[in-house]
Amino acid sequence: MKKLKKNFIISLIGVDGAGKTTLAKKLHKTIKNSQYLHLKPYIIFKNYITVIKNPHREKKSSLIFSLIRLFSWLLSYKFFFFFNQKKKFYIFDRYAHDILIDPLRYKHNLSRKLTKLILNFFPKPDLWVFVNPLLKTIKHRKLELPVIELKRQIKDYTCFFKNKKNVLMLDTSVKKEKLIKQIVKKINNQLK
Repeated sequence: MKKLKKNFIISLIGVDGAGKTTLAKKLHKTIKNSQYLHLKPYIIFKNYITVIKNPHREKKSSLIFSLIRLFSWLLSYKFFFFFNQKKKFYIFDRYAHDILIDPLRYKHNLSRKLTKLILNFFPKPDLWVFVNPLLKTIKHRKLELPVIELKRQIKDYTCFFKNKKNVLMLDTSVKKEKLIKQIVKKINNQLK
């Protein structure tokens, strides 16, 4: 791995059961000088992850609460990177932009247009890793969402990444070691 001149943000995004967490943790073990984070940085508390078993059975929050939550995330990201000036690899299992594709998971109730506008102020990942296995692979791993919702999300993620240049799309039905090599190769190419 080449030496960093600045922080390098890697974001693994995809539907539930795609293999993001497994891949992100394996990547964290592979890359020295890296830190694993889930969705957002935690300023006061440790990286606290709540498992949501039925994300789409939750009710949406009010507009005000959705706005407050998104701005609190923005502050978390901004403060975290302001106070962490170390040249390090930050590996995110999900990223704030996930809220565009799956607003119900976060009980998010703002319009897509306003959400996109606010997300423009978030730090941009240096590498987006779109974890996109076959639908039958997801069904065998864990099926938290109905198939119709999984198909919608896969389509929305594909559209989201369509015009981004720093994207690596991975089919996680391949061996994880091979996927890690692909990610590391992409990082090294970007660091040239």
